[in-house]
Amino acid sequence: MLSVLYALITLAGWGTWLAPSQKVNFPNQQIKTLYVVATNLAIALLVALWLGSIAELNAATFWLTLLGGVIWAVGGLCAFTGTNKLGVAKAFGIWAPLNIIVSLIWGTLLFDEFVNISAGTILLLVAAILTILVGVLLIIFAKGADEGGQDRREFRLGLAGAVGAGILWGSYFIPVQYSGVSAWGGAFPQAIGMAVGGTILALLSRQSWKLSTPSDYGWACLSGALWSLGNYGVLLLIGELGAGRGFTIAQTSVVVSALVGIYWLHEPAPKTRAAHLTLIGCVLATIGGILLGNLK
Repeated sequence: MLSVLYALITLAGWGTWLAPSQKVNFPNQQIKTLYVVATNLAIALLVALWLGSIAELNAATFWLTLLGGVIWAVGGLCAFTGTNKLGVAKAFGIWAPLNIIVSLIWGTLLFDEFVNISAGTILLLVAAILTILVGVLLIIFAKGADEGGQDRREFRLGLAGAVGAGILWGSYFIPVQYSGVSAWGGAFPQAIGMAVGGTILALLSRQSWKLSTPSDYGWACLSGALWSLGNYGVLLLIGELGAGRGFTIAQTSVVVSALVGIYWLHEPAPKTRAAHLTLIGCVLATIGGILLGNLK
C-alpha cells in the first residue's frame, strides 16, 4: 500500500510541475531553473528541520547527495530548453523513457538489480525497447503533422535538450542511493546541490533574475513546489522498490504531463493530428517503460 501512495504522490507532482511556469516570460531557461531549485531548497530545509534528518549525514554522504543535486540542475536546464522548443508533452515524452533506460542501466551496473536474465526476459527486453522507440519516434515526428513543420535548428536544440535531460535525470538519484542515507536525509543536501548548480548557471547567463509581474513569481515557485512533492514521492518509492523499478514507475507521469501539455497548455493544440500522435507516443513509451521496470 505504501508503494501505491508514493506512486500517486510522484505522479501528482512530477506530472504537473512543468505547467505553472511554462507560460511565465523568463529572461532565459537558466533563470527558470533557478526559481525551481530555490523553491525546492526552501521546502527541503523546512522538512529537514522538522524531521531532524540532517543528523544522519556525514561529510561523505553530504557531498555525494549534493553532487546528485548539481547533476539535476544541469539536467533541469536541458529539460527547460526542450520544453521551450518542443512543448511540455513532446519534451517530456522524449526524456521520460530515456530516464527509464538510463536508470535501469545504472540499477544493473551499480546495484545488482537485474541478474541471471532468462531467454524470456531478453525477449521482453527487446519488446519493451522497441515499444519505447516507436513511442519516441511518434512524439518526435508529431511536430509539424498539422502545422507544416518547425525551424530545424530550433527542433534540434529542443531534441538535444530533451535527450540531455533523459540522461542526466536518469542519473542524478544515483549518488543519493549510493550514499546509503534515507530519502529524507538525502533530500536536503541534494537540494543544496540543485541550488548551487542552478545559481552558477544563472550567474553564467548574465541575465536579470527579475520577472515581469508579481504573479510570475508565484507560478515559478509553484513549479518548484510541485517538483519537490514529486521528488519526495520518488525517493520514497525507490526506497520501497529499488532504484530501477521505483524510477521507472515515476516516469509514467509522462502521461499526466502529456495531458496537461495538450489540454491546458495546447502544446500541441488538442484535437489535432499532432496532439493525437504525441499522446499515443507517450502511452507507448510508458508501456515500454513499465515492461522494462518489471524485468526480473
